[in-house]
Amino acid sequence: MSDYQFDVALIGSGPYACFTALLLAEQNMSVGLIIPENSLPIDSFLSSLSACWPTLNDPPTRADVAHGHDVALYLNDFCSKGVHFFQEKLLPLLGDGENWLASKCLRIGLKDFEKEELVTAQKLGFSLQKTAQDGVYLENEKALLCKDKKLLQKNIISALNKFKVTVIPSKAIQLKETQNKCIIELNNKKTIESEVVVLGNGLEIAKLIAKFEKYLIPMSDCLYEYEAETDKKIPIEPISFRASNGHICGTFIQNEDKVTLRISGPRFLLPGAGAGINLTETKIPDKTFINIEKFQQEIVFPIFAKELSFTSVNDFQNTFKFNLTTKKILADCYPCDELPLLGEYGKLGRVLGNTGWLATGFPAGAWAAKITTDLILNEKSPDLHPRLRPRRLQTAFIKKHND
Repeated sequence: MSDYQFDVALIGSGPYACFTALLLAEQNMSVGLIIPENSLPIDSFLSSLSACWPTLNDPPTRADVAHGHDVALYLNDFCSKGVHFFQEKLLPLLGDGENWLASKCLRIGLKDFEKEELVTAQKLGFSLQKTAQDGVYLENEKALLCKDKKLLQKNIISALNKFKVTVIPSKAIQLKETQNKCIIELNNKKTIESEVVVLGNGLEIAKLIAKFEKYLIPMSDCLYEYEAETDKKIPIEPISFRASNGHICGTFIQNEDKVTLRISGPRFLLPGAGAGINLTETKIPDKTFINIEKFQQEIVFPIFAKELSFTSVNDFQNTFKFNLTTKKILADCYPCDELPLLGEYGKLGRVLGNTGWLATGFPAGAWAAKITTDLILNEKSPDLHPRLRPRRLQTAFIKKHND
């Protein structure tokens, strides 16, 4: 006899897992959510840019070249739909609507080839508008920035409790799929039986399903947070941007009498360019952090200074007198063909999952949660493109990779 029995058990504590749990529980399904020990739901979001982006992190031209125009447009729209779904469906469900601000979202080419990519992306019909600044484009859709991420976490936990989602702090160490159920073994020696399992932690998927081990690559990045006091009577426009082919992202937001500047990247200054290794388990030399901070001061700060109409970066820094409050190494997971995986991960239709959106977890997680809910309730979803289904890894791609 198992220790827990659910209609659906989810492994993960990020946006996708939490949103899927809530959407299923709203439909009166019994839901269990397995989260890492000594953590809370959505902890990963607290170590992020706290933004809901309108498009993918990487330039849309990459997907266009690698996977074709149809798939590239689909991926471009995926996050946009996720922003709307998050705003219109999930925020009311969470009671967190007042905690988010709409922000213009910029795409910035710092080098000539990056500017050319943006020119091409606009010509191909992606959602970009040229601005008066050289190499700067505006996303058609606005980003959403979280004012108080601790409040968001509190509201998500409250919603999980309200809809009677059972939160289990543990680690899944084995997953078995049979014709009529799934069995999860936990490291605390307890077991879970469920009709369906949903995998929402990309770094753990390969440990539970061996066939994914070769294809899910850790991708590490860094997050720096700067804070400064300001006069709350003088409103400051929120800003978000991506630059250097998505290797650098930033958000700037005012909340009461404090402004917060968050910068992700550049990951190309991390060991191994941040690719193929989980750097959260690695000792990073102090020199690396110093070089990243120097890059941000010299390259990223001027972007914010210009957008906020300061005459110089010195004026910008002197006005806010930022203090560096946080610097972290983060790790996400990416399929080695750079196309996200969403849908059936097992062999018998009882194991579903989602991963590979890299730095766009919130909007992608929201829309993927909607699609996963469709798959569980209706066995299909009109919003799932067949190219995202994990079964593609069992076709020619695996053979080519093994050869």
